[in-house]
Amino acid sequence: MPKKILVVDDDPDIQEFCRTILETAGYRVALAASAREGEQQMETEPPDLVILDVMMEAADAGFEMALRLGREKPGLPIIMLSSIADAADQVFDTSALPVSALVNKPITPKELLRQVEKLLAAGKQQR
Repeated sequence: MPKKILVVDDDPDIQEFCRTILETAGYRVALAASAREGEQQMETEPPDLVILDVMMEAADAGFEMALRLGREKPGLPIIMLSSIADAADQVFDTSALPVSALVNKPITPKELLRQVEKLLAAGKQQR
């Protein structure tokens, strides 16, 4: 069964970009436009990996969701996408975030797939 990836981003263009790239590569993709929607998706069908935006309904909604996921779903790979990833490292203590990768937007299709494949492969080795 294909791995499921949850994309949590309030930008419909980013959602569709991720969906197209990931579904073409054979993954199942669920979309959420907010942290709240993402958490509801997590309850109905837990994903194998989450791609999470930093700024959604609130400037730190992605950080808050990442912290909750780290407590509730330890070991779940999280790729955090941000147009401010470099600045976020300076403004927030991102070292405390339970994210596997903090990546600047825009991300190329090749880089997105590289990150996803690397993290899913690492998760297989840990189990």
